[in-house]
Amino acid sequence: MNYLIQKLKNFPVTFGSLTLFLSGCQFSGSSTLKESGTADGTTVLSGYWKQGCRLKLKGKLPPETSPEQVILHLTENMLVPQDFVLGSLSFPDAMLCGYTLTEQQDTPELSLLFYCPSSPLPVQEENPA
Repeated sequence: MNYLIQKLKNFPVTFGSLTLFLSGCQFSGSSTLKESGTADGTTVLSGYWKQGCRLKLKGKLPPETSPEQVILHLTENMLVPQDFVLGSLSFPDAMLCGYTLTEQQDTPELSLLFYCPSSPLPVQEENPA
């Protein structure tokens, strides 16, 4: 399954009061299938568990952003379910699991790791009335 998000170069994503200009992202997901043997020797699928997806975002923060404020914002929102939109996809109940903040040529660079318990959903377009 493929999703076209849009060109990611300097694409802004907002989490609460924090804006990140993406330079890269990585999506990963998995599921577990359980097979069972039958009396006639064949195998059947007897269980399926969707395990959600992981989302890694990497990007630059605006130069005026205080690294101390970023760290406070991230630690306050760690493992708090939140919804956000990335291009044409909506990520419901995504939880921030980890982050890395580095300084690159006087510009703070941030990497975020989210766990999304459900699959991303296409953004619903609002119909004009």
